[in-house]
Amino acid sequence: MDAIRPSALHGIRVLDFTQAQQGPFATLLLADMGADVIKVEPPGGEMGRANGLGPDGFSSYFEGHNRGKRSLTLDLKKPEAVEVVRRLVPSIDVVVENFRPGAMERMGLGYEDLKPLRADLIYASASAWGRSGPWAERGGYDHVAQALSGVMYEQGTGPGGEPHALIGGFADQIGAMLLAFGIATALVVRERDGIGQHIDGSLIGGMVAMQSKQIVEYLRTGKQSGFQSRRAATYTNYECADGRHVAIAANTEAMWERLCDALGAPELKRDERFTDPFGRARHKDALVVELERRFRARPMGDWLGPLTEHDVPHAPVLDYAGMSEHPQFWANGYLQEIDTPNLGKMRVPGPPIRMSETPPRIQGGGPPLGMHTEEILLAAGYSWDEIARLNESGATRTA
Repeated sequence: MDAIRPSALHGIRVLDFTQAQQGPFATLLLADMGADVIKVEPPGGEMGRANGLGPDGFSSYFEGHNRGKRSLTLDLKKPEAVEVVRRLVPSIDVVVENFRPGAMERMGLGYEDLKPLRADLIYASASAWGRSGPWAERGGYDHVAQALSGVMYEQGTGPGGEPHALIGGFADQIGAMLLAFGIATALVVRERDGIGQHIDGSLIGGMVAMQSKQIVEYLRTGKQSGFQSRRAATYTNYECADGRHVAIAANTEAMWERLCDALGAPELKRDERFTDPFGRARHKDALVVELERRFRARPMGDWLGPLTEHDVPHAPVLDYAGMSEHPQFWANGYLQEIDTPNLGKMRVPGPPIRMSETPPRIQGGGPPLGMHTEEILLAAGYSWDEIARLNESGATRTA
């Protein structure tokens, strides 16, 4: 049996100053890839620890964004704590922060402050609005970033209509994935060219990227359509006899014909209104009526077999309960069960990609506050006497 290889970012050390969601999820992705992520938290812990905190100490918000990290408590208002950071930096590959632009600089911990300590340091900053422009220094969160990005009208009824937000945290999660992508890219550049750099990601930058097709269409045509419950009759979902829904994606001529066969409705292929894609688009409402009638004739489970047999792209529309029991997610490791020292067994989302030679692995649950402070300081060369003095000064206090 081949030896188990370490994950792709094994040996990469990350000093993580992020809080809430956008930054912490980016560094979670790095931890899954094998990086040693040291989460720097203020006394009392970062704000995410208290979000939805239960009596057993479980916070889905914190666990969902901070698994596999080590926790170091530092009161950065104390000069001794700032000095700890500076002492750590020469052994750190990546610094990540998501404060308002200028906050780290005011503490003497900005990119230009730390670069002399390690010339090839990668320093990643995440914000709501980006680091340039008239809004750069404003505070912001997911919901208001969605608002500015145009997505609320695209998800709603269009310009002038009713806006609707995407799922909470959507801008945070997209921004986090792109920030992790930027960090990974910078690590490749450093390996190739021997240089570090400052990376800048933002919530609205991620939202623009996420809406690439829609924004390109608007910039070309000046039109924004807004959400349509059925953009096409054969690329949508239908209610079945038991009130459950099935989604279909029959977007080619061959798939259309196979859909008709799966529904036991070959006559639809011969209907003059629906014989080509243009006709099906022109008579979309009439085709929806025909398909609705047929799907409502049988419960959802009865449709899954015929749709599979005729190779029509489809899926049952699941809630989280159904999704969490579906074998496809477990087979690919997108859902996993882990053991944690403080919360016991937990089912959690797994790494979203797989790698054949350097597989990502969940490194554990979210760390108890300050759990690794002494361990990290000892590895950085601090003596027990120095650690005691830091505790006495309040620089490393947890409360």
